[in-house]
Amino acid sequence: MPVVSYGTELVTQLSRRKALKNQRGLTLISWILILGIIAFFATVAMRLLPMYQEYYGVLQIMDGMETELKNNKLTKNQVLSLLNKRFNTGYIFSVKEDNIEISRGKDNVYVTKIVIDYEVRKPFMAQIDLIGHFRTEVDVEPKRK
Repeated sequence: MPVVSYGTELVTQLSRRKALKNQRGLTLISWILILGIIAFFATVAMRLLPMYQEYYGVLQIMDGMETELKNNKLTKNQVLSLLNKRFNTGYIFSVKEDNIEISRGKDNVYVTKIVIDYEVRKPFMAQIDLIGHFRTEVDVEPKRK
């Protein structure tokens, strides 16, 4: 009887060793690499998300300005004033007055076209920046056939 119990104990020890050899999993270095990759993409997302949120704010303002231009006859100064007020309200800080192009239609003293073309640079790592270039345009001048 002691021989049989010794034999079963030996078989269970051998099966444990075999099971440990066949176990699969991530090593510490694998975990560090995976966490590093996740951290990299999380950093990129945290830098780009505010940039695009601001751009969508500019798009909403431009939609409102299109309605404003269609319904009212506005001068260049009035349009700049409205844009500045809306940018301040919407926390849009990347668009400067130099980035705004306002033009009138042919034979018209009122504004019919607004183009906003701006660039945003956000620091990423060391000397590397993430750059976003955005352009949006509103033209309410009727098309001639």
